Parts: sequence; C-alpha cells; structure tokens
Amino acid sequence: MFITLGIILGSFIFLHFFAFAIGLNRCRSIKKGQEPPGISVIKPVKGLDAGAYENFASFCVQELTVPYELIFSFQDPQDPALSLVRKLQKDYPQLDIRVTVNPVKTPMTGKSSNLHYGIQMAKYDCLILSDADMRVEPDFVARIASQLNNPKLGLVSALPIHVGAKGFWALIYMLQLNATILAQWLPYATLFKLGVAGGTIAIKKQVIEEIGGMEAIGDYLVEDVKLGLLVKEAGYQVAIGPEIYSPVGAKTKQDAFSLLARGAIIYRKMLHLALEIPYLAVAYFYFPMMLLGLVLMKPTLILAGVIHLSGKMLTAFMISRRAGTSGVETFLLPVMDGLFLFVYLQVLRTGTLTWRGMSYRVDEEGRQIKVS
Repeated sequence: MFITLGIILGSFIFLHFFAFAIGLNRCRSIKKGQEPPGISVIKPVKGLDAGAYENFASFCVQELTVPYELIFSFQDPQDPALSLVRKLQKDYPQLDIRVTVNPVKTPMTGKSSNLHYGIQMAKYDCLILSDADMRVEPDFVARIASQLNNPKLGLVSALPIHVGAKGFWALIYMLQLNATILAQWLPYATLFKLGVAGGTIAIKKQVIEEIGGMEAIGDYLVEDVKLGLLVKEAGYQVAIGPEIYSPVGAKTKQDAFSLLARGAIIYRKMLHLALEIPYLAVAYFYFPMMLLGLVLMKPTLILAGVIHLSGKMLTAFMISRRAGTSGVETFLLPVMDGLFLFVYLQVLRTGTLTWRGMSYRVDEEGRQIKVS
C-alpha cells in the first residue's frame, strides 16, 4: 500500500512539470501590444543585490514609444545603492530617473513603505512595481504593461525565475524560490486564491486606490499574497505576465533561513487548512516513510519514500533546466526539505521570524508586528 501511495504521489508531483512547461510557454509567448499612455516603474531598494547596477540598467534600455519614468525609492540616505542610481542618471541622461528617500512609514514593512512613497511620486496611471533584484529584456516593460489594456484585468504578475546562485546557502535560497514559484504558484495561481508573485507586477493606480492603497497591504509580511487577494475580491482578474530573471548571487545562512520562514508563514497564516494539509502531505510524504522505515527496519517503507523522493527530484531537475538553471541545486532538495520542516515547526512554536536583521511576530491575519 505504501509503495503504491509513493508511486501515486510521486507521479502527481511529476505532473507539475507539464503544468509548469505549459505556463512557461504562455509567459514566453506574450507579445507587445498597445502600450498605455505613460508608464511609471517603481523600484523599492534596500542595500545591494547581486549585479545591482546591471539589474537597474536593464530597465533603462526598454523599447518603448510612450513617456516612461523610473523611480527608485529608498529608506536610508546612506544606502550604498544610491550611488548606483546616481551613476544611472549620468549614464542615461535622456531618461526620467528620480529618487525618493523616506523613513519607513509605520506600521508598513520597509518594501511596502518604499512602494507607498514611490506611487505618490508617479506621474502615470500604469504602474510597474519591481523589486531591486530583477533583470529584464528590452521588451519586458511593453509586454507586461500592454496586458493591462484588458479592462477586466486588475493586475499582471511577472513570472520571476531565480538564477545564478553562488555557494551552498544561495543554492538552497534559489531552490526554495523556484520550487515555490515555478512548481507551485505557476500551476495553481489561476485555480486557487494564492495571491501573486510580487517580484514585478503591473497594476493601474486606480486599482490600488480601489483596494485602499498600500495602507491596505503595507503591514502584511507577504504583501504580494494579500495584494493579489484584494484585487480579486475587488472583482478584477489577475493574470500571469512575461518571464523575468533575478540573479541570486551569494547568500548567507540567515538569508536562507529567513526565506524558509517566510514560506512557512505563508502556509501557516495565509492559506486555508484545506490547502496547507494536502500540500504538506504530498510534498513531504517521503520524509516520514524513510524515517519510519529506518527505525522499524521496514524496506517497503524506505522504498516508498525513495520512489516519492525520486519523482520529486526529477520534477525539480526538469523544471530547473527548463527555466534556465544548471539543475545542480536539485541535489540539495532533501536538505532543503529538512530545513523547511525544521523552520516550519519553529514557526508553529514561536510564530516569529527574522528578516534582514529584524525579528517579527505574525498574527493570524498575516500582519507583522515588530518584536523588540
């Protein structure tokens, strides 16, 4: 029975590859349509990410025929990325590149606060909210912005693919993000109320105002999840946009553990048990099987776990290769799963996590409360 269950669950996971491949093909087939009258790109920035200047510069060489502005929003006047933006202004004098620096608006998160002030500065109704670690092709902005011409669409979320990890913890970090977004969010985003992948989205200023502005999502730990839900509740459709890449570079152990904790909190605080429990059962079936098999000396339990894990690793490898990474990170999948389960239990016990050096408690609604 357990071997049969391992085959069934492993095969179900493998089907995610085909769902991912279909979704990726759709993202890559999105063409430029009629551009909106003007476009404001807002980038919330804190610190230096891998390849920061190249990431920023990729938004300065966009193929557009409409007015276009690029707003960089900071919290700290001493932020090291400020000098890179000043260099951009010199290197691309023909572009409208502006900077705003403001302390974090209570009770918002740093990113939400940056977006809040950037939106206040924006000249145009079409907004593209894009994280600092994103890198794009020259036609990206036109491709994602033109999708908003559909009046039924309230938000378009780009498909972020993470690449270029350097070192063990960076591989864990990249694997977790790609597993979450490419293997889970992409296949199910249009079926369930999962919110959006918030690395880069296109949204009209009018829609943000309708849902209550950034204040409505600003104190949520995962504001992109809440944003997608509110846009849907307002009666709009949410679409998946073109692919976008994020160079990961080097990461620390704390970076990886913080990311895993954020994922654990999404499942624990912001998803219904009807999604959380089946996900945990399907994704981690091999763990208890192999553990019990070793303890009880039951080869059938070990074999059931091996079959399930093999299906999961093969799926992750094929998704990684199709997305554009080497796939070597998938050999760390059992390690990442073990770390995630450990962090998940920690989140259940404490309800807190640490992100960028600050500790937070997360309430039942998914709002973060800073811990002294």
